[in-house]
Amino acid sequence: MNQHKKMLETALLAGKIMTESNAESYRVEDTMNRILTSSRAAYAVAVSFSTSLYATLDDPSFTDGSFTGIKRINQKSTNLNKITQVNNISRQLTSDQINIDQAYQKLLEVQGQGDQFNALKKSIGTWGLTVAFSVLFGGGIHEFGATAINGVILALLIRLTSHYYINSGLSNVFQAFVVTIVAYVLREFIFPGLDTDTVIVATLMPMVPGTAITNSFRDIFREDYLAGGARAVEAFLEALMIALGAAVGLSFITGVLI
Repeated sequence: MNQHKKMLETALLAGKIMTESNAESYRVEDTMNRILTSSRAAYAVAVSFSTSLYATLDDPSFTDGSFTGIKRINQKSTNLNKITQVNNISRQLTSDQINIDQAYQKLLEVQGQGDQFNALKKSIGTWGLTVAFSVLFGGGIHEFGATAINGVILALLIRLTSHYYINSGLSNVFQAFVVTIVAYVLREFIFPGLDTDTVIVATLMPMVPGTAITNSFRDIFREDYLAGGARAVEAFLEALMIALGAAVGLSFITGVLI
């Protein structure tokens, strides 16, 4: 493969891994541009959006013409470990510690890595967040116990929807619907006088797209309004699905138990 084309492919691969790992758009562009400029080409530009990446490499000395590439982003999950690894590889490349072939191979290895934490650890983390938020929001022993039960149910629902590859929007609606109903069922049959609002909000907190919201504002504050706006809309829709699921659950439970 032409070395300049390999440089372009390496930059796009690095950007794809970072974007899929939920890195900020400006960080993705910075890493891709550093890789591209290491080619010493006169014209090297990378653009990152929430759902796609674009890169161009051109120079008067290129006998094969300019090189342009596009990558589509179809999935996302927060993985700070992969972002760190890609950053380290790009630094090694730009400081001439490794060559472009080695960098590309290292990036392929990073892309092929599974999740840093297995499903059990993720479930324990989800459960821990729910009970921690119940305390943070001023819940008592009953709220703590109810949230602990609801947290287990949420963790199981997350694993279930992930296993069957259910759309994230539908997953949010379904999960919020179920945990809302469970909170009222617990109050009705196990914890009389339970503050269901605290239990529901504490259980829903692990689902809130906090990283996406934060990244959208960081992009906007850096005047990358298009990428930041796209992320903000994405985060808003996720939050809307959570609210919709809770609202439907409340409507359902109002007609059944109240």
